[in-house]
Amino acid sequence: MDERDEWLTRLRRMRLAWPVRCARTFTPDEMAKLAEGLWPTSLEDRWVVWLNQGQLRAWRGATGECIYEAELSVDIEGAGHCRILRVCDDPEMYTRSPADAGELDRFDGVLAQLLGRRREAAA
Repeated sequence: MDERDEWLTRLRRMRLAWPVRCARTFTPDEMAKLAEGLWPTSLEDRWVVWLNQGQLRAWRGATGECIYEAELSVDIEGAGHCRILRVCDDPEMYTRSPADAGELDRFDGVLAQLLGRRREAAA
């Protein structure tokens, strides 16, 4: 079993979600990085991120809980577009930011680990 398959056995689906409007676009290069994923090397690593069949998910590495989930549509050039970000709304698993803009910023911070840079989120 490779590293990705091992992590996939630990990850859980999001049970309760809070929808947040966003206007996030990913370049074709970023889409390729998302599809490769961010696979921690130990349980101390904070995030697992993976785009699979149009679903972008980010899980906490230590717990395997899904915190962010988004459906991406892909245009003819290969860019991905996210219009709604679903954020975990289970207070036992995650404390949401009081403002949607705060959650978009947190989501960008998680993605920055994989994509290598921060992007300004449009609300």
